[in-house]
Amino acid sequence: MNAFIAGLGVWYPDQVRRNSDWPSDFGHSSRQGDRLFNDIPQAPGAAERITDEFLMQEASDPFLGAKERRVAPPSVSAVDAEVWAAERALSDAGARASDVDLVISYSVVPERLTPATACAVADRLGITRALAFGIDAACATALVQLDIAANWVETGRADTVLLTQSHLLLRAFPMLHPAAPGLGDAATAIVVRRTGRYRILATHAVTSGNYHDAVTWVRAAEEDTPWWLAGSEFRVGTRNREQAKVLQRDTVTYAARTVREVCERAGVDAERLRLLASVEPRGWVPVATARVLGLPADAVLSVYETRGHLGACGPIANLALGQESGRTQAAGFFGLYGQGAGFTRAAALLSMDPTGRTA
Repeated sequence: MNAFIAGLGVWYPDQVRRNSDWPSDFGHSSRQGDRLFNDIPQAPGAAERITDEFLMQEASDPFLGAKERRVAPPSVSAVDAEVWAAERALSDAGARASDVDLVISYSVVPERLTPATACAVADRLGITRALAFGIDAACATALVQLDIAANWVETGRADTVLLTQSHLLLRAFPMLHPAAPGLGDAATAIVVRRTGRYRILATHAVTSGNYHDAVTWVRAAEEDTPWWLAGSEFRVGTRNREQAKVLQRDTVTYAARTVREVCERAGVDAERLRLLASVEPRGWVPVATARVLGLPADAVLSVYETRGHLGACGPIANLALGQESGRTQAAGFFGLYGQGAGFTRAAALLSMDPTGRTA
């Protein structure tokens, strides 16, 4: 493909929530309540056995492997966060607002259901001649956005595409919920152009729509009132608990399969990946995925320990971490992976060569 990731941007809130900020009895109290996103069932199979190893290591940790996470103040909107990430991505790409032909956004907790944050992001940045809209593939969205952007650039419909993602989920998640310590707030952005730092070799995404009720927004109480009617607060939960457990159990299997599939599209052996930047519903998921793929643990880029699970922002935040640390400067193939409610699994294969050639 003749499309490149030309710029990355990441915004984190200033407020740090440390494990010491929870009540001293949280380790005990977290054993109570709804543990849907904590207790992953066991299952036979190589990938699942690897998953079981990590679950055993995590069993006594109520903070799910995270030590810190960032929390956005109520005054910061999804638009604010995405604008700040977008400004950094445009600067990283050496692009101006006037260059942008397409803006695609995703906000897990937007201020309004519609219009999409992309419209306000474009306005705030001074982007005046672009199409702007939002899409939603949950935590897989950044990779689905990347697929759309690469195709727009590849076909000549756009020269510069701006993609934004925000994950301000902690404002809609009770701090004492057992899964809350594994979550963090952030926003990320990507600029895709005809030239750039990382060549997009292939993209791949698949949706299994039969899992549409597995992970979704639900009311805090038992009633299933539609969003447009009054009712109890909304929370991320499930309308099909057994399916939700299956998705969690098979997360590593899905990740390894999807990364292999995108590599096959480009005719590249997955074992040749030098780095893996993945969504992190738990910090060990990318490491377990790397093991299944035959990659060393140090191939994994991870912000989880100090940032938590960042949803759709995760793969981009991790790739940006590799860029900031200099780990993406050497030639090689990089894999990106995301999976989200719906159920959608998506991946991208990138190549990097400091001389500008395809790896």
